[in-house]
Amino acid sequence: MADNADDDDGFILPTDAFVEVLLRLPTSSRRRLRLVCKSWRGIIDERTPERRSRAKILAFFSEAGASRAVVLDEDGGDEQEWRFRSSCIDCRTYEYGAVVRLVGTCNGLLCLRDYLPLPCHRIGTTIAVVNPVTGEESAAIPCPPVSLSWDYRGGYRRVVEFSFGYHPTTGKYKVVHVSCTSEPPNKRLEIDSVQVLTLERKPEWRAVPVPVLTMDTSYHDTGGVVTVDGSTYWLNARADRVAALDLGDGDERVASFAAPPCLQVLQVPKVATCQLTTVHGRLGVLVSRRQPAMTEAAKVDVWVLEGGGGRRLPPRWSRRWSILQPIAAWQGRWVMSPHFTHGEYVLSKQERHRSWQDCERWLYGRKVGDLASGSGKDAELWPLEGAEAIIMRTGDEDGGVVTFPYVETTEPLPI
Repeated sequence: MADNADDDDGFILPTDAFVEVLLRLPTSSRRRLRLVCKSWRGIIDERTPERRSRAKILAFFSEAGASRAVVLDEDGGDEQEWRFRSSCIDCRTYEYGAVVRLVGTCNGLLCLRDYLPLPCHRIGTTIAVVNPVTGEESAAIPCPPVSLSWDYRGGYRRVVEFSFGYHPTTGKYKVVHVSCTSEPPNKRLEIDSVQVLTLERKPEWRAVPVPVLTMDTSYHDTGGVVTVDGSTYWLNARADRVAALDLGDGDERVASFAAPPCLQVLQVPKVATCQLTTVHGRLGVLVSRRQPAMTEAAKVDVWVLEGGGGRRLPPRWSRRWSILQPIAAWQGRWVMSPHFTHGEYVLSKQERHRSWQDCERWLYGRKVGDLASGSGKDAELWPLEGAEAIIMRTGDEDGGVVTFPYVETTEPLPI
């Protein structure tokens, strides 16, 4: 009856019939079915279109009024481009124009944050999820009131971070909102709110408790918030601990584990800066520090979480490689985050200001080869040497460019 009816895992459907069933299911359902058994995982990986396609680079250029997303093909050329306009009726009404920024991408879906300028130098914001291929877009979801940012007057400061993630076991998409406040005389940012939004029929923000006794609840200014493989991460202010929020259904809780050992020695941020990123689908930390003997460049160590970091297993960090990047502002080359690596390439960007309101933004790719560790003759790489220009766009001075992986899908929105 079946070509593999005697398998121990109980799979009895003929392979061709099983593939026909799979092709009629949403891609999110196929991802969850991979967890059933080895036979199912093998067939889904080999016979479904999404698993055969490689992720491409999506470069998102934020601009006042209307931002653009550009998908790059395998040769680095422009393949697709979409524009996203702010819902603000008249961006010229305020001193700072409204702008749409990209929170993140998951399985071909884009999560966008629309900044809405308000009086008194405040900023409101809404969240929306779109599938640019099908043109489907969710209604704008208001963010929590604490997402209004503060300016620096009187020494008060508020930093708000967002991240977009997908949990492979539950098949649910979630948006994480982290709000931090600094009040004089203490300059350190303290987390005052962590909230999660599940994209479903009636989405609602819900607060996630952050344990005070078991971890430092501060936040690192430049560390960022990154979601990798169903968990959201951020660094505390001392950069000696990584906070981890499990996005599993009914099990959202914040734990923490030790950051790469070098961060404790460097006394971040006085001697170095650091930023979370992704390195080939794993959590990474970029540690940038100036070398005493070098006046023109900073050394960026790339640390990758190879395993552990859960509630019971200690983290296993490895220094993958080191990169030298210029310090001088006129050279202006920075490594990208959170999409730091793409295949065999390290991504970097450069900004060239042509006038006070006109800026060129370049995206580069530098092939790094097989660097298993930070030792050897090629351990220290200059992104400027051998880097290829991938794309350039001109925009306003207050904009920016970020990169994320992208895989085209016709999957309907989960909301």
